[in-house]
Amino acid sequence: MSRKAKVSQSQNIFASGRKKGAIIREQLLHYSIALLSVALAVGITLLLRPYFTAAPAAIFLAAVMVSAWYGGFAPGLLATVLSTLVINYLFLHPLSPVKIITNLDIFVRLIVFMLTAGLIIWLNESRRTAQRKAEANLKSLRESEARFGRLTESNIIGVIVVNLNGLIIEANDAFLQMLNYTREDLRSSRIRWGEIVPFEYIEVSERAIQELIITGSCKPFEQEYIRKDGSLVPVLLGFAKQGDRTIIGFVLDLSERKQAEAEAQHRSRQAEVAQSILQMLLEHIPEGITITGGFPDFSIIANSKLAQELLGRPSESLVGISSESYLQLYNLFLADGVTPLTLEQLPLYRATRYGETIRNQECIIERPDGTTITAIANVVPIRDSQGEIIGAIDCWRDITNRKLIEEALRQRETELRLITDTLPVLISFIDSEQRYRFNNRAYQEWFGHPTAEVYGKHLWEVLGESAYEVLRPYVEQVLAGEQVTFESEVPYKDGGTRYVNAIYVPQFNRQGTVEGYAALIADISEQQAALRARKLVEEALCDSEERYRILTEVSPQAIWMGDRDGGITYCNQYWLDFTGLTMEQTAGYGWISVIHPDDRDRVFKTSMQAVANATNYEVEIRFRQVSDGSYRWHLVRGLPFRDQSGQIIKWVGIASDIHDRKVAQASLQQLNEILEQRIQERTAQLEAANKELESFSYSVSHDLRAPLRHIAGFVELLQKRHSSTSLDQTSQRYLKIIADTAKQAGILIDELLTFSRMGRTEMRYINLNMEELVQEVKRDLLAETAGRIVHWHIEPLPEAQGDPSMLRLVLRNLMGNAVKYTQTQNPAEITVGSIDNENEVIFFVQDNGIGFNMQYVHKLFGVFQRLHSDRQFEGTGVGLANVQRIIHRHNGRVWAEAVVDSGATFYFSLPKLSKKESE
Repeated sequence: MSRKAKVSQSQNIFASGRKKGAIIREQLLHYSIALLSVALAVGITLLLRPYFTAAPAAIFLAAVMVSAWYGGFAPGLLATVLSTLVINYLFLHPLSPVKIITNLDIFVRLIVFMLTAGLIIWLNESRRTAQRKAEANLKSLRESEARFGRLTESNIIGVIVVNLNGLIIEANDAFLQMLNYTREDLRSSRIRWGEIVPFEYIEVSERAIQELIITGSCKPFEQEYIRKDGSLVPVLLGFAKQGDRTIIGFVLDLSERKQAEAEAQHRSRQAEVAQSILQMLLEHIPEGITITGGFPDFSIIANSKLAQELLGRPSESLVGISSESYLQLYNLFLADGVTPLTLEQLPLYRATRYGETIRNQECIIERPDGTTITAIANVVPIRDSQGEIIGAIDCWRDITNRKLIEEALRQRETELRLITDTLPVLISFIDSEQRYRFNNRAYQEWFGHPTAEVYGKHLWEVLGESAYEVLRPYVEQVLAGEQVTFESEVPYKDGGTRYVNAIYVPQFNRQGTVEGYAALIADISEQQAALRARKLVEEALCDSEERYRILTEVSPQAIWMGDRDGGITYCNQYWLDFTGLTMEQTAGYGWISVIHPDDRDRVFKTSMQAVANATNYEVEIRFRQVSDGSYRWHLVRGLPFRDQSGQIIKWVGIASDIHDRKVAQASLQQLNEILEQRIQERTAQLEAANKELESFSYSVSHDLRAPLRHIAGFVELLQKRHSSTSLDQTSQRYLKIIADTAKQAGILIDELLTFSRMGRTEMRYINLNMEELVQEVKRDLLAETAGRIVHWHIEPLPEAQGDPSMLRLVLRNLMGNAVKYTQTQNPAEITVGSIDNENEVIFFVQDNGIGFNMQYVHKLFGVFQRLHSDRQFEGTGVGLANVQRIIHRHNGRVWAEAVVDSGATFYFSLPKLSKKESE
């Protein structure tokens, strides 16, 4: 049908036949859809029957749904009846009504199907009813809008008046502008409804006209109008009858709305695509993804499937919980695994709250089952177009296995480093550019450079030019893919010239290209030196063996060798000439036949004990001389030779003629006995002389004391009788000199007696507290230090063993001398200390006095020997002699060191005695 014919038919809006035809066509269409749906369900079920036999009614229910959706109750009921008959006779066993009732299973299945189909029909009918009500409400609304438009007569929307022939007889400016027509076109009747409606909207317009005829108005509907220039404009139309011959219409330009709807639809599709992509990512991405919202609770709005599984809650959704609740739900720790993670430290919270971007932050997560994982988080904040934070995305990954692998690798590297560092060879890895990538500790010890300093350096930088020139051919060979083994002398820059044994092993990558090589280098300089020395030793040994053979043959001593059991296997020519035996007669134990009969048992027993105990032996033996049959003394020594396991393999020894020495020893023994007798006689004489000397010393001292006392007494009487005015100064000085000399002579006699008694006084050994003894002597010297400044420095002193009175006298003399000879110093510094050695304890007294010249130190401890005059310092010259005598009686030593005007130090040592010796 042509377009003009179609337009002419639509203009006859009162044709009654069209309404009936449309209704019939619509009803036929609905029932046709029902029949077609059942037919399609039959076909699909038959096709799928080999694969889908359990529930054929499912597809027929779909047919019922389609029929009810498009046609309503009656087509749906028709589809239900047809589907029930088809299911019973085609897919179940054909049954009569009586059999259906008796076969309960089939009966129930058919009843359930019909009930379900009925429910579907009822639901669709309810939907259609609701839809009709909604359309009626929309129609009422549009009519209201039309009335409002007529009343206002505004140009916001287009308003037209159309006669029954489709001619637009009136239109407002909004409508004319909408279609680009002018008011002149309107007056000239150039605007007709049939010409501005596109062909594809004729049917829509006809339905609107039918509705208009029936109800007096039509619901607003959308279509397009043709502008004057031929372009299309989308419009919303609404018509209402105005009287019997005209129709008023309201036309709304939908161009902007359609454009906005298109854009909104586009954005909606984009959002749906983005949502679909996000959902797919959250389902399948191999990362933990957590997305949170913004302030105030920062709740979780999305969580990936993997994140749920890693958190130990695969079936629970965390969407909607706040960050604080999330923190309470899981035990989160910092990377140390001990410090709990606070809300302020939570990466998601920091990014959402403060806008931080967090990179590679590690944390420990304790899951509900008690297991822990190590996660690394990367979090970025989400901002809107104004830059405000509206959420955050946390992309985190379970790195537990990686951490375990890294720890295992570190452990493996540590073990490898430990192994390589303990090996006595140089191990390194050099890349294809001849740069060091690994060195063991031997490199540092060899070259003196830390491993970190060597890393990345070229070979020639570390080895030096000379060494590099030697090694370069081997390096080029291994980088060509060949394993190299060589020995060479290499002049290293910092390691000296060494003879090395080296193995270069190439390392290939997956493409088969050499990426470097491992080097194992052993310093064999000592082995080479030892090899050269061994050759020299072997040559020297050959010479030595030859010389030894010659020496053994010409030696004036018997030289022998035996097997492991002591049997003789070799004797030199001296033995054969001395005994007259042949080698065969001497072999084994034949040599015993020439031993003196009195020595045989003793010698045999001694030699067998040495063999049994595997020890050296030495024995004196008398051998018979073949020349005159006499026996001569020989000293026989035997040494065992052992193999590497310590087992004796042979014996070697000599027999030296000591007969003349034995005779001389006998003569010497006789002479010693005579000398011993003479010594005893001389000792008795010396003891008698010592007693006489002691008696003489006592007598002399006693006889000398009496005259000295007389002199001192008469001088005192003269001083009392004559006053200081009766004698001149010279006489008084003479009397004073006589008195002082007598007093000094008395002191000298006392010191001499003390010295003589020191040699015969019995010693009493006890454990002495030397600190207390020093303090006692110090107190005794207080009178001598009165009016002086003396600084005493008494160090902690160990205990000593000795005679208390004698050692007190030693300290009295040494400390008294220190006080005496520091008179010129102010203040005086005196130190008493000790030095502990392995076998003795050394005590010393040190002062800052006048000292002495070490040239005369040998005179220091002699009797009456003084290094300073009486005018300077009083003394008798016996005190240090007493010190030496006492210390010698204690088996100790005494000595002194000094510098003139810088002080002196006197030492004496006491041996350490064991507890048993002290007792």
